[in-house]
Amino acid sequence: MDTLFGVMSVQTYWKILLFIHFALAVALLAVVTLQAVAALMPARQPARQGAGGFVDRFSPVPPASYATLVVILYVLQALLGAWIYIKYRTYVRIPMEGFRHWWTVGSFEFKEHVVTMGLALLPAYWFFWRQSLSEKYAGVRRWVTVFLAFTVWYSLMVGHVANDFRGVGS
Repeated sequence: MDTLFGVMSVQTYWKILLFIHFALAVALLAVVTLQAVAALMPARQPARQGAGGFVDRFSPVPPASYATLVVILYVLQALLGAWIYIKYRTYVRIPMEGFRHWWTVGSFEFKEHVVTMGLALLPAYWFFWRQSLSEKYAGVRRWVTVFLAFTVWYSLMVGHVANDFRGVGS
């Protein structure tokens, strides 16, 4: 770390890390949202060739193809978030408590639990999406994916609010 901080300031390091965390969060948000929508609304097949509008002819990416990317991005986000949590815990949460922003502190605490539940569900998520996509597990696949989408959306919103309170470098 001393070598790295010889090249850039500590403040710049944390800002870059926070930006990478945000960029990965947006990528994860896009992927898991697309998969959740594809799982909830399977593609419609037109009755005959050339029938229907653009949406009917649109060939979506199969939802199973998102599974690997979701797992990789979710784990990366959790690890990066755990590293950034060190800075949050000392420089953001303490002033939040001092200003009595209990809803913000509490929602961030809940975010930690929701993300952990998502991490715990990743093996099941991976298992059900990597199996032959039988209809037997369609409901489980759908709702595990929706829960992961909820965790990602909730985490992004709460993290954004916490960062707006006192962003890294303030």
